[in-house]
Amino acid sequence: MYSALSNKDLLFQISENTDKKAFGELFQRYHEKLVSFALYYLPIYEEAEDVVSDVFVNLLKKHVQLKNIENFDGYVYFSVKNLCLNRIKRNNNKPSLFTISSEMDHVSTNDCSQPLNQLLNKELREFYFALIEDLPSKRKLVFKLIKEDNFKIPEVAKLLEITDKTVKKHLELAVKDLRLGIQGYLEIKGKYGKAMKEKNQIEKALAY
Repeated sequence: MYSALSNKDLLFQISENTDKKAFGELFQRYHEKLVSFALYYLPIYEEAEDVVSDVFVNLLKKHVQLKNIENFDGYVYFSVKNLCLNRIKRNNNKPSLFTISSEMDHVSTNDCSQPLNQLLNKELREFYFALIEDLPSKRKLVFKLIKEDNFKIPEVAKLLEITDKTVKKHLELAVKDLRLGIQGYLEIKGKYGKAMKEKNQIEKALAY
């Protein structure tokens, strides 16, 4: 039931009824990708997870106000970013944005966020998600925010404090890398026909 509800409906349920199941669904949708995002600021997985937990605790404390949030994605991402920067400041360290440690290995692309999950065969799907994980850190972050979390280019630019032009460049390079990787895969496999159909599905998903 709750998995079929929109974020807006979940927020309303939490605000009006203090619905724990609705809050649990929201947590499940966002926890992993928010931890992934926090790891671009904090090098230790446990620290990143603590920050995300703090964000959800704060959401629970102000649950009555959640129904008034218009852009929940932007709200939680900026909340994670601000808490990360506050923690870095307390530790007297400079933020190392886009510096990824081995801890990132614990966080993988969420298949549920990709419609391609239901379109491609298992082998090609796994290869596609592996390509995403192998992208350079800046390109991967920008690509995920735009293609998985549906952020607009200006929103990503504001969140990461870079220009729209820089965001576009990272996205272009990410898409180029993915296209080349998929093309090489299909050429090696030689699965023309069905393979070409799957390539077209990927091309449609990569369009921006």
